Amino acid sequence: MSLTFLEKKLQEKQRGWQRRYPRHRADFAVKAAVLRDDGYVEVQGRCADIGHGGMGTVFTAEIVKGEVLSLEFQLPPDEDLIAVRAIVRYRKGFVHGLEFLGLTADLQARIDAFCAKLVPIG
Repeated sequence: MSLTFLEKKLQEKQRGWQRRYPRHRADFAVKAAVLRDDGYVEVQGRCADIGHGGMGTVFTAEIVKGEVLSLEFQLPPDEDLIAVRAIVRYRKGFVHGLEFLGLTADLQARIDAFCAKLVPIG
C-alpha cells in the first residue's frame, strides 16, 4: 500500500518533531470534565504517560482537539487529589495528548518529583 502525498509530508514533519519535555510511562485513573452546550460532561480515563508539560491519556469518549478539560487524578502512592486544567493538543480515537495549563509551582514540583522516579520513554 503506497502513501498519499499528504501522508508522506505528515511523516516527514513528524520525524523532525520532538517533545519539549520527556514523558514517563505511568498508569493511574484520570477523571476529566468538559464543558459542552448542554453542561459539563464527565469522562473517565487512564494516564498512559506523564511529563513536566502534560500527559497522554486514554478516555472512554473522544474529546475534540483544542478543548479545555478539568482533570482530577492522584499520583501513586499519594492520596492527595490533584486538580489541573489541560488542553487537548492531540487526539486519535480515544487516545489524547494533553498539555497542562497554569500549573502552580507546588503542583509542577509534585509532577516533576513523581516523574523523577520513573524511566523516560522514547
